[in-house]
Amino acid sequence: LGAAGMKALVTCSFFPNLTSLNMKAHAMGDTGMQALASCLFFPNLNSLNVAVNRVGTEGMRALAACPFFPNLSSLDISRNGIGDAGMHALAACRFFPNLTSLDASDNGTGAVGLQALETCLFFPKLTFLCVTDRRQP
Repeated sequence: LGAAGMKALVTCSFFPNLTSLNMKAHAMGDTGMQALASCLFFPNLNSLNVAVNRVGTEGMRALAACPFFPNLSSLDISRNGIGDAGMHALAACRFFPNLTSLDASDNGTGAVGLQALETCLFFPKLTFLCVTDRRQP
């Protein structure tokens, strides 16, 4: 699908009742994530899987600044490359107050990024968190 496909998908207004979107392994990169973060047509989205998409810091910053998914309860951003700066952006996100499940594993996040997430006050309903990183020694 890639970034171009994501740009096309997010302009489609035919899915106003969409609650779950699985975009795992579509090579959308930061550009595709930025397009997704600008989407106004998925107001009921509660589950988003964007694992394995080559998303970096800029893509994570775009998603973290997205106010359009207030019902999001499950987010899988695993196996991308958001790093510490991307984790900081996510930890500062105030737009996902209903988040209960977060898989942020295998993102090249170090102690600094994990500490930002650990001190995050904006996910009061979080019950599942995965931050393992098999790439770290």
